[in-house]
Amino acid sequence: MGQSAARRIEPVLNSGMDRFIAAFPAVRDGDLMLCDDYGVTYQADMDADPVEYGQQYFDNYVGLKGQEIARKINAARVGLVDRFVGPARPVLDVGVGSGEFIQARGNTYGHDVNPVAIEWLKARGLFVDVPVPDKRFSAFTFWDVIEHLRDPYHYLRNVPVPGFLFTSLPIFADITKVRESRHYKPGEHLYYFTENGFVSWIARYGFRLLERNDDETVAGRDSILSFAFKRESAP
Repeated sequence: MGQSAARRIEPVLNSGMDRFIAAFPAVRDGDLMLCDDYGVTYQADMDADPVEYGQQYFDNYVGLKGQEIARKINAARVGLVDRFVGPARPVLDVGVGSGEFIQARGNTYGHDVNPVAIEWLKARGLFVDVPVPDKRFSAFTFWDVIEHLRDPYHYLRNVPVPGFLFTSLPIFADITKVRESRHYKPGEHLYYFTENGFVSWIARYGFRLLERNDDETVAGRDSILSFAFKRESAP
């Protein structure tokens, strides 16, 4: 709808959030900050009611494993990654859920903040802390993760130049109607994007779009798009 000079521009309430989004002019709308000229909305107070990443969160993903929609989603994810980097390249999956993508692809390691997921990874010799301590990884996956990250650059900085980033996340046709979506999750989803807003934002970190698809929406998810990017410069 565009910013108006007559509308009140609120100051950023958070430190330690994304550096670019923090600089966007934003309008306060209850618990949200609307950067509608940039296709981004974010949680006004990112410390409010944080979700607990623990056993229950991990078990929720375990309960989805093996279902037809999960098989289709992971097949699409593996296909997207391997189209650009091939099956032989090691990949680091950031935010592993139940580890189903790692099991589906092979040659894939993981990083997570959930202690239960960390133990799952360590038991299999697959855990990698960040920043990445070696040069094994030039391809990273962020399936349903970027919208959860208070400061995405803490993770994006690990993707080298050149390197690859693959991600899926909810995409909104109208960033002012976030609360009408099932993806509105205060304390869990901290950022919300339109397609153009997301691609333009991540381009600020030096990423060029290679592919965009709606395979996960076709598989049965609600308004999820997947993207492949190549990093061509530092921010």
